Amino acid sequence: MSDKAFFLNVHIKYIIPRSGDTPLEQMYDCLQQLDQDLGQRKIDLKNVIKQTIFLVADSRDDYHRKTDLYQQAIKKFYKSFTPATSYISQAPEKDKELSLEVYVADRSSKEIAITHKSVDDISYTVINYPHYKEIYASGLTTKHLTNLHEQAKRSFTLMQKILYNEKLSLSDIVRQWNYIEKITQKTGNDPVRQNYQIFNDVRSLFYGTGNFVNGYPSATGIGTVAGGVTIDFIAVSSSGHLSIHPINNPEQIDAYKYSDKVLVGKGIRENAGKTTPKFERGKLLKTKDCARIYVSGTASIVGETTAHLNDVENQTLTTIENINNMLSSENLSKYDIHYNSKKISFSYIRTYVKYKADLEKVKLLCEQHLKSENFQYLVSDICRDDLLVEIEGSLEY
Repeated sequence: MSDKAFFLNVHIKYIIPRSGDTPLEQMYDCLQQLDQDLGQRKIDLKNVIKQTIFLVADSRDDYHRKTDLYQQAIKKFYKSFTPATSYISQAPEKDKELSLEVYVADRSSKEIAITHKSVDDISYTVINYPHYKEIYASGLTTKHLTNLHEQAKRSFTLMQKILYNEKLSLSDIVRQWNYIEKITQKTGNDPVRQNYQIFNDVRSLFYGTGNFVNGYPSATGIGTVAGGVTIDFIAVSSSGHLSIHPINNPEQIDAYKYSDKVLVGKGIRENAGKTTPKFERGKLLKTKDCARIYVSGTASIVGETTAHLNDVENQTLTTIENINNMLSSENLSKYDIHYNSKKISFSYIRTYVKYKADLEKVKLLCEQHLKSENFQYLVSDICRDDLLVEIEGSLEY
């Protein structure tokens, strides 16, 4: 079997409820759609390796009430196991109570083994290939802490435990999602500290233990209504059959090189100062036969400065231009990738829109200028007060 058969083993499905008046009815409808889809393609339920439930929540109490409800439905559906699962309080489009994003390994082989595991009641999935393995982890969070600093530390500690269990390190993470409650809000007890900056400082402390010889992960840092800090990640073991490279954007300063003027408030340790967001604009995984690119959460930032203040349409176009610049034939050729960028089709495109009223305008532009069979749109806060939209995705070829 070729590297390509291994590497393109996972596809992403985004499901919006078609029926149901209550949140639980809509949850069951999504699961029914998933069951029908897997049945038609004769894929075992255990091939579901990661899932995210995006949900409407008015408050922390509402968030926890609904997640407890949805967890019961998830356990009843999967019965003998639970795939890596996260519950994210970002409202889906079409005024639905929730939506479901599922990662499915759609090809089976005696040479590929899928194993569902857990650490501290956090489920994760391991895909073992002949020459390397992938780890898919979701829902690294805790509801027993209310301090965002401590929540972030707990999420990263869970990450370390999972990686240690698989004999990997932080440096092996290739894709990370960081969901942060009220991301741009200043903390109530200390108004000079911003939630996103607190998270970035905690991330820097933990990342300081890794060598990151292949660059930082591709990542998204995005706001939620409730849920504290939740982290999802994908990690890949090192292998001579697989090369991993960070991809930059020639029009943007690397986030970890930002100047102090775009970082908000004080650091968690005044003497050490504020630390920058530690992620790459994109991440390339390449075998002999194929490649996968993770596109980080991308916004209307030129250099390190927000462009087109209060203009959602031009912010969306600039964001798309930033993605296209990173994936241009000229830029990818630096990494020995020779591909016609005009033919790029994304495995998925996920778009975060700050204001619900702007969603349709953003949707029109995304689907006019980007190609994918899997678009999804969520209403959520962005990591800067003046940003109105953020776009991420992945592609394989």
